[in-house]
Amino acid sequence: MRAIETDRPDGLFRDPFARRLAGNAGFEVMARGDPPSAVRPPVVAVRTLFFDEAVHAALDAGTRQLVLVAAGMDSRAFRLEFPPGCRVFEIDQPEVLDYKAAKLGDATPRCERITVPVDLREDWPVALRAAGFDGTAPALWLIEGLLPYLRAPDVARLLARVSELAAPGSEVLFDVASDSVLASPSMKERLEFVASLGAPWHFSTDTPEALLEPLGWDVDVVDSGVIGNQHGRWPFPVFPRGTPGVPQSFLVHGRKSR
Repeated sequence: MRAIETDRPDGLFRDPFARRLAGNAGFEVMARGDPPSAVRPPVVAVRTLFFDEAVHAALDAGTRQLVLVAAGMDSRAFRLEFPPGCRVFEIDQPEVLDYKAAKLGDATPRCERITVPVDLREDWPVALRAAGFDGTAPALWLIEGLLPYLRAPDVARLLARVSELAAPGSEVLFDVASDSVLASPSMKERLEFVASLGAPWHFSTDTPEALLEPLGWDVDVVDSGVIGNQHGRWPFPVFPRGTPGVPQSFLVHGRKSR
């Protein structure tokens, strides 16, 4: 999806590495999941733009650590501009990082990029600290495209660990689906498709603030459709949060206050 957005003349961003990271297999999977007649909102494109802008704002404000939790095929270390002294920590399973390295070849990151090969079900905070993460300095935590695949107790555990590691002044970004995404009949075919890939969706919430505020974060939440409409790219109207039967995707920005 990021590769296709990059190819658009009016693309919301440019990711010159997306096509090689996706590979032919990625495009084949997308073709099976998105028939030509399908009309889907550009959730991934809008999400990428929103997070890119938030990363730039954090860097401009002086943050020099970026932690990608379940980094996957994120290429920000290679495609964004970074001030001197920035470090990007990429946490993911060893086989994912190995695949990514093979696909990227001799591409050169634009910052100090540090891979942390560990499964999130293991003691990843220890591995992150061992890789050089400074828990006394603010960091920007990016958790993109992960939470739907986790169950509620795992989401709570993950965010609690991030909160324990995050110094005051840190920020966290993540996306989360509304409850209607898992409950709406209009999503049935999509949910069955991702489950057939071995990646079923489990988690949703209409109140993302409740995930962070008890942990000491000030939270802003925006519907992806709001951002999409601002750029003339959202094919549907935006409804109030929690409207029954209307699938929504929320973009969440937390700031650590204590």
